[in-house]
Amino acid sequence: MVRRPTSWRSLQAGGSGTMCAQSEPRAGLNPLASLSVLVSTCIVAFQLKSPLAAIALCCAILLTHVAAGARAREGSFRRRLRGIFMFAAVLFASQVLLVHGPALAERAAAGAVMSLRFLNVVLASHLFVSRAEPERLACAMMQAGLPYRYGFAFLAAMRFVPYFRDQAATVLQAQTARGIALDRPTPRGVFLMARYTFVPVVVSALGRVESLAVSMEGRCFGLYPTRTFRRRIPFGWADALAIASSAAVAIAALVAA
Repeated sequence: MVRRPTSWRSLQAGGSGTMCAQSEPRAGLNPLASLSVLVSTCIVAFQLKSPLAAIALCCAILLTHVAAGARAREGSFRRRLRGIFMFAAVLFASQVLLVHGPALAERAAAGAVMSLRFLNVVLASHLFVSRAEPERLACAMMQAGLPYRYGFAFLAAMRFVPYFRDQAATVLQAQTARGIALDRPTPRGVFLMARYTFVPVVVSALGRVESLAVSMEGRCFGLYPTRTFRRRIPFGWADALAIASSAAVAIAALVAA
């Protein structure tokens, strides 16, 4: 028979037949520290009123992308950047051409601030999402005091995103093979794509959620108020300093505004 530990102290003690909660080797900031930096960056981006300051923040975020290992030559990263910058250009043009009343220079400055604000928020969010693993983020949040039920719900939602994306692509290909004009950029094509893609994906999602709920119920998920975890995300002085600095910068930006 396998000896089962009866308490968390016995889990920490290790030994024959026990499981120890092992701390991960440090790889960058704690996800909570990265989240605090993201929130602070978004607050600063919304408070900036000068195009030059917004450009400086955008350049800093792009340099952080490069320092974090995002290569501009990679096809996926280049496509994302192209789409983001194209939408920012549309925002700038709409502000300059469609707004009446102020002078052209004022409209151009307002359009530049608005488009750069969009760029800063989206690029900072992209950097956070590309560097923070959902499982590490959920573990860090539960480690900080979030109830494990909500942490598991967040993690399950993140893990279902790729599945639903692939499922939507499969349904779209199947409906196109049936002769339904879903690939035409017309209002009717958009309506048909929403109608013939949304319903099958929702039905598939309900089936997956029901099977997950049955599996969780069979394993007595939620029976106890607390749980023990195998993974432990390290939290050090660098993380505390990042959180404190982010809070100070956010408060300073709000006060200055």
